[in-house]
Amino acid sequence: MIENILITAGGTAEPIDRVRSITNTGTGKLGSLIAARFSEYEEVKNIWYVHAKNAVMPECDKVSSVPISSAEDLLCTVKKLCAENRIDAVIHSMAVSDYRVRSVISAQEVFAASHESADIDELFRFTDKENLVKKSNKISSDMHNPVIFLEKTPKVLPVFRKLLPEAVIVGFKLLDHVSHEELIDTAHRLLQKNSCDYVLANDYQTVEAGAHEGYLIDRFRNETAFSGKEAIAAGTAEAVMKGAI
Repeated sequence: MIENILITAGGTAEPIDRVRSITNTGTGKLGSLIAARFSEYEEVKNIWYVHAKNAVMPECDKVSSVPISSAEDLLCTVKKLCAENRIDAVIHSMAVSDYRVRSVISAQEVFAASHESADIDELFRFTDKENLVKKSNKISSDMHNPVIFLEKTPKVLPVFRKLLPEAVIVGFKLLDHVSHEELIDTAHRLLQKNSCDYVLANDYQTVEAGAHEGYLIDRFRNETAFSGKEAIAAGTAEAVMKGAI
């Protein structure tokens, strides 16, 4: 029985320094609608809504708000929630940043360092000395031509199956201007790689056009199409609660 649900929503923000960050277009609107749909089921008791600080919030009594900021913050938070609570289903709709800021230094420093060594790994090691200083303070607006070095963020989706072997897990995959076949194939590979029960595939061009279309994919590559965020939310909740699309 599905009683306790964890939903992630919104877009993470990766700090550049204490007052600046890199983020994305995730609003949490779809996640909030999914939470509201789940709250309508009598058997659902608790919904942990792990969200970006500016994400759209669901208006329902069963929801516990858990704000986070960065991808690392998200990972630590979900690990703690999964360790301390029995969670029956996970809806990972959050737009997690693929990259975080490694360091910010001036173009002049990069140029000088690149002349000292042509080794890209050595150049990245050079940026480490600036990393803690720059990210713990406000970068001066007097810096000319700042260069931001990025590195990959930790993946969160694979963690859920390791922590919750019996839970129903729904991942999300967003691509932009791809063929339908590529969208479904990519979503199904994500499902298989991360041992999800479902993946909701969507293309940003439909989101941008205001006609959000989503395709819920199961382990057998079956797909069901939904048009509009309300329909996607209802279809996702129903699939999880009933165990079938």
